Amino acid sequence: MVVHGPYPIGEPRVAREVAAALAGGYEVDVVAMRRHGERRRERVNGANVVRLPLSHRRGAGLLGMVYEYACFAALASIAVAVLGIRRAYGVVHIHNPPDFLIVAALVPKLLGAYVIFDVHDLASDMFAMRRQGQAGGGIAERLLRAVERAATACADAVVTVHEPYRRELEERGVPSRKLTVIMNTLDERLLPERTSRPDGEVFRIVYHGTVTPLYGVPLLVEACALIADRVPHFKLEIYGEGDSLTAVRDRAAELGIGDRVICSKGYLPHREVLALVAGANVGVIPNLPTPMNRFALSSKLFEYVALAIPVVCAELPTIREHFPDGELLYFEPGDKRSLANALLETAAEPHACDIRVRSALARYEGYRWPVHAARYSRVLEDAQRPVSEATAGV
Repeated sequence: MVVHGPYPIGEPRVAREVAAALAGGYEVDVVAMRRHGERRRERVNGANVVRLPLSHRRGAGLLGMVYEYACFAALASIAVAVLGIRRAYGVVHIHNPPDFLIVAALVPKLLGAYVIFDVHDLASDMFAMRRQGQAGGGIAERLLRAVERAATACADAVVTVHEPYRRELEERGVPSRKLTVIMNTLDERLLPERTSRPDGEVFRIVYHGTVTPLYGVPLLVEACALIADRVPHFKLEIYGEGDSLTAVRDRAAELGIGDRVICSKGYLPHREVLALVAGANVGVIPNLPTPMNRFALSSKLFEYVALAIPVVCAELPTIREHFPDGELLYFEPGDKRSLANALLETAAEPHACDIRVRSALARYEGYRWPVHAARYSRVLEDAQRPVSEATAGV
């Protein structure tokens, strides 16, 4: 597996797929980035991890981002080629972004490896969101679409995170026989025991994950300021790291709720975060209505549902497709007053929250990781058949 990111920190989808491959009898090497203090090579939960001398820099400009992506792709290509000659890989699994990371699979493919391309996000949408309105944006988007077509054409199988992405990729020309949905759900082994929500005590509002405007964390702070007089005992707990963490703290202080907003100092292990959010009164998915977020289906949503935490969520199309009315409480995306009203309703109607929690849990049964681990195992089984059979969908 090749991923432009650290491993296992910050890459739970990759870690779940690694675990599924190991369970299927594969030996697994992971080529990843290297965070400060991490070893260059080590064995992690049964996988051999090879970390390249490059780390991600948040907030880098366009040139910095291109440099980082290009350098990692070049280094990963060399590393995988050398490893592939020694190890004779049966499968090479490339995780986007960037799509051109597929170059790391070319040498093993020439040597007979089966190539899986894992579309976490549509690169053209990510670029449009980050560089909206800038000169040359149209040319860059067409170039990214061309790279996407080349990557999916090179791959023997394309997996992606949900049905809306699968439909979009098919519309962009990826043959349906290549496509498999493996949802970005959660490893339930990380979950703590469910904790009952205390009555009459602090009203706990939680958010965990990347702290950035795109995911609406500043909007959540603004909404909490609007409910401060009517829910005097609330606490907003934010667990994660990101480029807006300092701004979020400062804005909470400006709004007079600094003492009610608790922010972690940065990254926390996944298991620890889930233990911290357990028993909350509400988990919030405040994503903004951007082109990229129309396809967003956050794994934190599944975590709140699995922990029986009521969810207040921006009403975005992909989320609504997976959880209809009566399972989550939706608010108008980007509207702080609508979000505030949803928080007030959650605080005022605990019985209605319990009904939504039960309904969401029933829906979640079809999204659980064992269902999708089995799908991934079938993709790996295709890799062991002759290409003529596998590509024919036999």
